[in-house]
Amino acid sequence: MSIRENDANKKIEFNFFNEIKESKTYSQLFPKRKVGLAIIYLYEQMDKNDLVNKEFTERDIHKAFVKIFKPQQRQQTEDYSGYIYELQEYFLDYNQETQKYVFKDYAYRFCEHAKVTLLGAFNPTKIKVLCTDITSLLKEIKDEETEKLKEWLEIHYKGFEPKLREQIDFLEKQIANSIEQLKEDINFSEQKFVDVLRGVEGSLDNAKEQNKELRSAYEQTKIIRTLLEKRNIDDSYINDLISEVNSFISYTNRRLNTIDKKLERIQPRIRQLFSALNRPWFNSKIQNFIRYLLEKSSIEIIDGKKEIIFPNKLSTPKIHIDTPNFTILRKDIALFPSKPRTIQSYKQNKSLMKENQEKVEKKISQQKKIMDWENVFLSRIELGQKVNLSQLFFEILEVENDNQVAISALFNVIKRLRNQEKIEVKPKEELEQNNNFKNISLWKMEVQKPL
Repeated sequence: MSIRENDANKKIEFNFFNEIKESKTYSQLFPKRKVGLAIIYLYEQMDKNDLVNKEFTERDIHKAFVKIFKPQQRQQTEDYSGYIYELQEYFLDYNQETQKYVFKDYAYRFCEHAKVTLLGAFNPTKIKVLCTDITSLLKEIKDEETEKLKEWLEIHYKGFEPKLREQIDFLEKQIANSIEQLKEDINFSEQKFVDVLRGVEGSLDNAKEQNKELRSAYEQTKIIRTLLEKRNIDDSYINDLISEVNSFISYTNRRLNTIDKKLERIQPRIRQLFSALNRPWFNSKIQNFIRYLLEKSSIEIIDGKKEIIFPNKLSTPKIHIDTPNFTILRKDIALFPSKPRTIQSYKQNKSLMKENQEKVEKKISQQKKIMDWENVFLSRIELGQKVNLSQLFFEILEVENDNQVAISALFNVIKRLRNQEKIEVKPKEELEQNNNFKNISLWKMEVQKPL
């Protein structure tokens, strides 16, 4: 983060880390644990409307300190005035006329951010609506309206970005909580552990669905990136903001991919645990059933044969089944000869063969041209001290009138040069164009060969 002030060629930079590492500044922004808890207690009291007009007296603050500190001696209560004095830098604002305090904006954001983070209110649908709205606003901004684009980047997109980041954090926290629940309950009785497993699996299934919804919102950010890339902006500040947008979209995709992989790894293991838990239970049921049969069954003689009589009129399983007799007739080939098969003849499609041959010859010709131009590039680099690769690209287009030859030759040369330590490829943020090919432009690329 930096604040720049241009005054008579004077530039002042704000160094965030140097400022916050000062012990006094840090302690004012992040108070001690009990002081911070007292601030949150006051915030909760305001939220419950216990404090009129969200104003409070010094006595209210003392009550909050007493509730949190639970002082054993008077000396502790005397420290409260010092805490209040320090809190007035960023947390509290004092009105001399009413002799009452109110929260500063930093205090509200300090408490609200902690509350929202712990609450974990996951709402990807809301994110998708917000994302659709800011995309619609961007579409309405014309190419020449740079000030409106700057306002959109600084206000609308900057307001949306932390909400999307927050939702991804909530989703990861939900998965982590499910795993922690599983770890905590692993020593419970078998039946209860099965219930825990079911709950965790349901929670992860829900997380998977929420991840899909979040990805649907993420698709809108790719539309934003496409709309921004189409604009040709000369303002370096706006270009920096656009680069930040692209960087955040890539970061979001990486986070969502990480969540996908976590879910893919976790869910099969939970199913394995289900299987491992159910197997002893199943074996136990089988043993009980066999024991029941042994105790309740009897042997009786029926038609001179011993028969097992199962309890509850269970039918006796058939141990032996008579095999039926089949009559096999052999086919006499002499009497029933096979029908001759018709030989299928395929007619060659000469026009298609010619077309395929032309394609192959064209591809071979292209490859030869690419290799020839590569040699031309490398020869010029060997002879000269500095070569403009972008100009050579347009030179190929003028001679060959083939985009593929020009692109492949340029790419192959850059690839070969990057592996050579003595030759350096220097791209510049300057577009190279050619009047004969107005719809094509590329960054200026120079090859510097040392003396």
